[in-house]
Amino acid sequence: MRRLFLISLAILCRIQAQNGTFTLESVVIEGTTLSRETVLDLAGLHIGASVDQAAFEAAGQKLNDSGLFESVSYHFGPSQHKGYILTLTLADPRLINAAIDIPGINEDEQWRWLAARYPFLDHKVPANDAGQMFVARKLEEHLAQTLEGHHIVTQVESDLMRGRSLILFEPDPLPRVASIKFTGEMELTAEQLGAVIPQDVREHGYSGRSFRQAVELNLRRAYEERGMYRVRFPTITAERQPGWSVSATVAIEEGPKYTLGDVQIVGDNLPVDAMLKAANFHKNEIANWTEIQNSLYELEKPVKRLGYLNAASVPERILHDDQHVLDVKVSFRLGPLFRLGQVQFVGLAPNVEEQARKIWGPKPGDPFDYEYPTDFFKAFSRTVDSRLFKRVKATMRKGSSDNVMDFVVTFEPR
Repeated sequence: MRRLFLISLAILCRIQAQNGTFTLESVVIEGTTLSRETVLDLAGLHIGASVDQAAFEAAGQKLNDSGLFESVSYHFGPSQHKGYILTLTLADPRLINAAIDIPGINEDEQWRWLAARYPFLDHKVPANDAGQMFVARKLEEHLAQTLEGHHIVTQVESDLMRGRSLILFEPDPLPRVASIKFTGEMELTAEQLGAVIPQDVREHGYSGRSFRQAVELNLRRAYEERGMYRVRFPTITAERQPGWSVSATVAIEEGPKYTLGDVQIVGDNLPVDAMLKAANFHKNEIANWTEIQNSLYELEKPVKRLGYLNAASVPERILHDDQHVLDVKVSFRLGPLFRLGQVQFVGLAPNVEEQARKIWGPKPGDPFDYEYPTDFFKAFSRTVDSRLFKRVKATMRKGSSDNVMDFVVTFEPR
């Protein structure tokens, strides 16, 4: 009986649709957190309106095109009051984290405004282009006066370290940075701080997120060169200016200065004495992080000379706030051990090349010392007049197998 009823209902619907329109008596909505009012508005439907099957198809298409649903399906049939009942079965969309970065507005207020009508739009947006464009257009309408006729576009911001993505809503074009002000500065003048911010930051236009990144990267480095590791930039504000521009203000809390304390090298079978001698850390002096990084680069060289060409130091800062002392704990990523393959001498007479090979120390299969040619040239010049050559150089190249390196030593005669 049920199957016959459904067939009869389908025939009746087709007859009614062919004969004209009918009244939409009610709409049943299933499967979504959006309100009935919101869904009807998105679908362009009104209770009591005259509709036909084409109107239902158009409504379903509007819901699908909005990007606010993972799936849209519907069916309709007659009611007991000579009208028709439409049932919409909807599934809320998959969501992705999002941020609104528009100068002159409070981001949280905009999310509250969106979530009041679209509950799942709370620092998240649909993971599809149509849904993101829907959000952009709604924000444009709501912030029309602030945007001064400019559009809102979306950008994808990827965090490769955490394997996450963020959809960023920002105006296009970004407002020009008319000026940058600072408050709380004492160690550096406003002029010095302004010079630290790259010019391309101003030319790119103001985005709250990218401007803060520029501040953190450049101003923090300037302060850490003076040993000020607890510097903070608690607020960065942008005040709207005429001509689609902003004046940015960076608040600074400088904090104390730190001196360099102990440098600890962690790892087995490392030439610690040679490493510390090469690094030449300035202990008990202001802990200039740029100088410390340069010392860390020098620290790596004795390790790389052992054949670990890809060796990289991994420093860990240990701040003793009670003493204002910075200790550094250094571990290493060694990478593979490289070995010496072949050595080729170019530009030498046979008898001189024979002499050169006697002086050359490492044998094939020994750990590859990338700086050994410097030692060789010094020894070679003690037995052969170096004035015979205009230029002498050594070139590394990949050997016959993985992790094997060759040397080509070229002598250019005068």
